[in-house]
Amino acid sequence: MTMKEQKSPFYKFMGSVSDRNTYFWEGTHGTNGDCLITMGVQRILRETGCKLVNSPEVAEQILMNGGGRFQDVFPRAFEKIAYYRREYPSLPLIMAPQVLRVRNVNFREICEISKSPFILFVRDNTSAESLREANLPSHCQIHISQDPAFELQDSDFITNLVHESSEKHILVAMRKDIPMRKTEMLSARLLARAKGTWLPKKIRRPFSWVRDRMVAHLSKDIITSILKQEKVGRELPKIYRDVSSSVSFEEFVAAIRDAALIITDRLHVSVFGHLLGKRVVIVCGPGSVGEKLRSVYDFSMSGPDSRTSLYVTDG
Repeated sequence: MTMKEQKSPFYKFMGSVSDRNTYFWEGTHGTNGDCLITMGVQRILRETGCKLVNSPEVAEQILMNGGGRFQDVFPRAFEKIAYYRREYPSLPLIMAPQVLRVRNVNFREICEISKSPFILFVRDNTSAESLREANLPSHCQIHISQDPAFELQDSDFITNLVHESSEKHILVAMRKDIPMRKTEMLSARLLARAKGTWLPKKIRRPFSWVRDRMVAHLSKDIITSILKQEKVGRELPKIYRDVSSSVSFEEFVAAIRDAALIITDRLHVSVFGHLLGKRVVIVCGPGSVGEKLRSVYDFSMSGPDSRTSLYVTDG
């Protein structure tokens, strides 16, 4: 069903509280996927007529942006939640759909800073289980809703891109922070230093693209296997680029819009390709990254009509 036929739980909830002055904390846009998330949340706020204010001082509720920043591998990220609970204890706090992992964080203690409602939306069942295991206080509510980027379905933005879509290349977008052997890690670190912000962008970006190709090379057997299974025309050029972070948002959009096939272990490369109806193969390995990909895929991208599938690996 389209979003207009059936609104998500998060959409419905924001519609029910749209008459309250809302302060929206966007957070940092670390990747192009973060931009998609923000666009999805902004669409909900716009369509539900939420009354936005520029400061929590004049707000009646605080909305924190969706994403994947609140995981126990990033413990400092939770300080932002603690800050809002401590500085604005009377304001309800709403969290847009997140991947949340709190097994190694005392999340209950953060929630107990304030007794005002804390409404937590998560984008996968594993996150919901993690929160339930934390035995949160009664003023915390846990809901499951799709990743905010999926809220762009049927938007003019997506509809126009589908009409402009083509099949010019194969996009291989593998994340940079996968485990590497020592020699590979040293090479990647040298490239990372070489692309430091003190270098002009025209010089810096090619270093990023070389690094992207090196990272993809680590998964060459997997990529070769997928290409054989997909039987994609050999004449199509292959682009090896982590478009989540190595290019501008405009280039991110174009790379996915013009792909015949997308091979990736990046969540929002997968989500955006899925929204555009592309053939997407999600490389899903072990560990927390694979768990995130699998859980969001199962909740939002699987189904008999989906052109998106998982390629599960053991390493």
